[in-house]
Amino acid sequence: MTALAEVKTTIPAEEPGFSVREGANWSDYLAFRPIYPESFFNRIYEYHFQKPQVTSSTAQDIGAGCGIVSSSLASRFNRVIVSDPNDGYTAVAQKLLIEQQSGLPASRFTFLQEGAEKSSVESGTVDLVTACEMMHWTDTDIAVKEFGRVLKVGGTLAITYYTVPRIVGNEPAQKIWRQIWRAYAERAQGELYDHAFAIVNSGFQCIGLPEDGWGSVKRVYINSGGSTVPFRIDDRLAESKVRQDEETVWVEGDKDWYDEQGLDWLKG
Repeated sequence: MTALAEVKTTIPAEEPGFSVREGANWSDYLAFRPIYPESFFNRIYEYHFQKPQVTSSTAQDIGAGCGIVSSSLASRFNRVIVSDPNDGYTAVAQKLLIEQQSGLPASRFTFLQEGAEKSSVESGTVDLVTACEMMHWTDTDIAVKEFGRVLKVGGTLAITYYTVPRIVGNEPAQKIWRQIWRAYAERAQGELYDHAFAIVNSGFQCIGLPEDGWGSVKRVYINSGGSTVPFRIDDRLAESKVRQDEETVWVEGDKDWYDEQGLDWLKG
């Protein structure tokens, strides 16, 4: 699911994910996390650059982790702000982006350890904010308000989340796979997980983009069967905040969002 919206108008934070200091293995993360296809970025860029007077000066990748999205943003924006609240993430991102992957100079990137709800970035200075696979760990209302603060008038916010992975063409395997996810959900209890699961299970429809701050809101669902059910892991569900004037797009059969993997990937 990708939500796109146009805006009208280094800080410590809680670490909801795994910590580098605690031995997180980023090589495994990079090996097993699905890769964003080129069409993902093209959708964002087409939405952003069709608006009058927008620029490609600065993008901010919030909740950036090790910089997977930041790397692609750097090919279109002159400066990329890479921010994440978790200990050591931005250091890993800096190493991967500058030393190992992009070949771009360090001057193209700014690395900040800070959360989505309160940023040190100056107001009205960012053209594009991306928030990928991270909104369920935030206070969404506060985070959305902060995104609007840092964005320029006419800037773009892109929020993204995957559906629960599905096994296609093997119903018995898919049934077992769903049971594994259910077992995971039963173990993931407590206030933090209740908050996160309620957001995820809604297909991010519970993330509100108030009319007085956001225009041209588009919610794009790809290969989800025309509903938000594929996002659901269990029964914890937050209330929808989708506005009547928002555009909802259902895209089916997009082969860029299919992937074929073997048993080793599944185990990983």
